[in-house]
Amino acid sequence: MRICADENLFEPIIDYLKILGHDVLSIRGAGLSGMSDDDIYQLACKEKRIIVTMDKDFSRMFRYPPEKCGGIVVVKIYKRTVDVTLSIFKKFYESIQEKDIYKNLVIITPEGVRIRKYKR
Repeated sequence: MRICADENLFEPIIDYLKILGHDVLSIRGAGLSGMSDDDIYQLACKEKRIIVTMDKDFSRMFRYPPEKCGGIVVVKIYKRTVDVTLSIFKKFYESIQEKDIYKNLVIITPEGVRIRKYKR
């Protein structure tokens, strides 16, 4: 999958996504830190990338429709160490299939995964 990793995403999560073989564009790694959410969304739409972020603003489907980009994964795992966050992310990310993400909003929390599907 082609992924756009927001600058607020922990580096070990980005590394994990790369290990899985995804084509990951890291906003921070590409020297694009400071981009607005709107600019990140436009970039993802243009390149048909899935946005993976810890920014809950991207869960606003009317502002950031996931069907216009590859989809959006919002990681709502807060106030935990990086290692614990990575462990929770891995546990639930492994249960998601690409078709679950494509054009949908996926929210990963410590309690599980919610998928808001695009109505085709």
